[in-house]
Amino acid sequence: MNLRDIKKDIDYVLSAFIEDCALCVAVNPNADESAVSDLMDDAIDLYNELRDKVVAKVDGPKKAYYNDLRKEILERTDALYTKLSEAVANGNKAKEEKPAEKKAPAKKAPAKKAEEKPAEEEKPVKKAPAAKKTTAKKAEETGEKKAPAKKAPAKKTTAKKEVAE
Repeated sequence: MNLRDIKKDIDYVLSAFIEDCALCVAVNPNADESAVSDLMDDAIDLYNELRDKVVAKVDGPKKAYYNDLRKEILERTDALYTKLSEAVANGNKAKEEKPAEKKAPAKKAPAKKAEEKPAEEEKPVKKAPAAKKTTAKKAEETGEKKAPAKKAPAKKTTAKKEVAE
């Protein structure tokens, strides 16, 4: 057990909590944003406090001190998660207590009856599509020169030459 691992644990656990707070506010529109932001501030204060405890000079058995410190990290972070759950639950209760505005159902307009017309009158006259000009004709009309077409490279054949004996 070394100090580097304990510092990494503090970073990981508390940064995960702060990310969870941010995600909770982003995903849950009913969450109380002010309470969650206060919890994030508490997590930052806890982070600073625990880092100070890690670098503090220890008199006596170091192993027991650092084991207690690891337990403290988990217990205090668990308490923050409990507060986060309560903040979300309280936000949901507050939103449920507000009476929701009910919209009146939309009335459907009565369907119009189509007037019956003879089938001959309804047929639209289709126009023939205009003839398309080729690109060569267009180029001639506009005075542009057409670039010569690129030829595909010739395929190499691997014919064996017969050697005359």
